[in-house]
Amino acid sequence: MTKYTLNTIDTLQLDIQKPCLIFLYGDLWSGKTTLSKHIINTLLWIKKEVTSPTYTYYNKIEDTYHFDLYRLSSYNEFIAIGWEEVLDNNEGVIIIEWPELIEKHYSPDISIKLEKTWVEGEREIIID
Repeated sequence: MTKYTLNTIDTLQLDIQKPCLIFLYGDLWSGKTTLSKHIINTLLWIKKEVTSPTYTYYNKIEDTYHFDLYRLSSYNEFIAIGWEEVLDNNEGVIIIEWPELIEKHYSPDISIKLEKTWVEGEREIIID
């Protein structure tokens, strides 16, 4: 388990080998999108703006997909939209916030849980 603050997120390193599926778990405002930005901009060297896909469901930046499944209600809804095609044919990196709907059907290469602490701006993360 590693502790980081939003000011020191650059110290976090992950061994990302493409293709890679990353699940991000955590409550609202726990830092999932902030961590996604770090992964995309710093670890993958993609120097483009990363925004939350909450209302668009996903953003595609080069060969990286950033999904937010918070607003979906079922795995069947995920399938109906056709996103299993993206996961089944992944050649890049896929980051999924709120992956609970699909975790019985897909296994991540990296699983990260973010938990708020009592310190403002600090998170504990657990990486599997």
